[in-house]
This record gives sequence, structure tokens and C-alpha cells, in this order.
Amino acid sequence: MKRTGLIILALLFGLLGCSTASTSPQWSTGVADDYPANRYLTAVGEGDSREIAEQRALAALARVFEVNISEQSSDFSLFRSGTGEASESSNRQVSSRQLIAATEQLIEGASPVEYWQNKHQHLVLVALERSGAEQRLRQKIGQLDQQTSGLTRYAAQEQLNSVVRISALEQARQLQRQRTPLNRNLSVVSAKQITAPISLAELEQRIRDQLAGLRFQLAADAQWLPQLQHAVGQIGARVLSGSELQLSATVDREPLTQRQGWFWLRGSLQLTLSNNAGTVIAQQRLPVKISAQQAGLIEQRLRNRINSAIANQLYRLLTSTQVAADR
Repeated sequence: MKRTGLIILALLFGLLGCSTASTSPQWSTGVADDYPANRYLTAVGEGDSREIAEQRALAALARVFEVNISEQSSDFSLFRSGTGEASESSNRQVSSRQLIAATEQLIEGASPVEYWQNKHQHLVLVALERSGAEQRLRQKIGQLDQQTSGLTRYAAQEQLNSVVRISALEQARQLQRQRTPLNRNLSVVSAKQITAPISLAELEQRIRDQLAGLRFQLAADAQWLPQLQHAVGQIGARVLSGSELQLSATVDREPLTQRQGWFWLRGSLQLTLSNNAGTVIAQQRLPVKISAQQAGLIEQRLRNRINSAIANQLYRLLTSTQVAADR
């Protein structure tokens, strides 16, 4: 009777995919006969506890999708300045975060399917079914492509003003940036990709074309007018007296304070776009905080901060109109 109980217990462990044998199981090498590679993506994790082993297995599975992450080329450089390298680095970081976020959503469909332990080691095998993952990816990519097509059709309407058109194109560009890591993951899952209705390169060129057609008359204090003129040139637009669009810049500041040997200045850069009737079309405000150990350095650092940020802020101003993506 005792022997029968042991046999039943062993069978139960086998059914649960759990083993405490002294020799690690065959699937610990990453090859699992019950989860063939043509149907599943699998990964093995090891740890001092089952929870840690499972977390490491999921992380290993994520790395399958995150390889060659530096190849993501969704950066968009409308302009070049002294901070160009920093801007490109920031864009690469954004691309990396997008791929990681897309991968994390995908591996939510993965689950632990085998478990093994001895006195000092826990192993977990996680598996992601390819067909289910492919279906989810195709559905999400299809939604993004549908929204992109609607926005690009809307942006092509001649009666739209330039700001709304650029905003619609920028929203379409952001949707396609979200799509890029999803399509990459699809290629890992199914060895296939879906061609986009419009490429990122074409969207970016359309935006540049629209920016090149913009003409602004400027309004700013003499101290900030050169920076505003430079920002207009950086995005590819032009300054034209008497233009229908007026672009103004103001820099507000609080009184200079001193704390623990440091001087601090808080303020903001505000850009406003209006038509020639004085109606405000869009506004953008950028808080700034400057510090220095010498009060005489504050003004120069404020100018440097404004100069490094104003072109990006201008682009945000021109793309701040929200357009419904389901057009």
C-alpha cells in the first residue's frame, strides 16, 4: 500500500511538470520535446527560489526579442545643433523603451510550464505559444496601420491649416514608431513582417515639407529674438514680415534665490502661435531651472538652456493640436 502511494505521488509530480530529481531535466538545456520550437518560444530560468527562477526565465525570453535593440532607427532629426549627439542618444533610448514595453506586453502571454528543484537549485521553463502571440501582434499592428492611414488621409485635405496638418502627420509618425517594435517582434514569432501603409521615412519627409512651407513674423524681446530666429531656421521654416502667422517668445523668471552656497533661478519659456487677427492657435510652456555657485553665471546658463530647448519646443508647439486617430 505504501509503495502504491509513492507511485501515485510520483505520477502527480509528473503531471504538474514538477520534479525534485537530483539530475536536472532534459528541458533545462532550453530544448523541450513537449514544446517544439516550431510552435513555442521557450526559456529557462534558474534561482534560489521558484519565484526568482520564473522571473529570470521570463527575462531570458524577453531577451530573445530585445536582441540587436541598437538597430532601432526611429530617431527623427528635424534639425542639427550642438546637442545633436545628445538628441540622437535620447531618441535611441526612446526606441529602446518602446521595444522593451512592446516585449513586456507580448510575454504576458507566456507561462511557466515545467518546474524542477533540488536542495540548492530551482529551474523553471516558460513557454510562449507562437500562434497566439502572432495573432495578438497582427491585431495591434492592424489597428495602428488603420489609424495611421486615417491620419495621413486627413492631413492631405487642402482646406486644413498647416499646424493641423503637421499635427496629424506627427501623430501618424508616433503610431508608426509604436508599430516598429511590434513588427520586429512579429518577425521573431513568425519569421514574417507586415509592410506599413506608409514608412516612417516618408512620414518624416512629409513633415519636413510642411515645415519648409511655414512663414512666421516674430515677436520677442531683443534678448530672445535671435534664439527664436535660429529655432525657426532649425526646423526648416522661414521668417517673413507680414506673415499670417505670428510666433512670439517670452521668458518669465522668478527672483534669484540662494541656498546652501548655490544660486537658483526658476522661470519658463513660453511660445505662442497666433494668426494675424490675434487669435491664439497654440501655446507651449517649458519650465526652466538654473543653478550656479556664482551669480554671474546664471544669465549665461539661462541663455544656453533656452537656446538648446527652443527648437524642440517650437516643434512641440506646431504639433500640439490633437487629431482624432480614427478618421
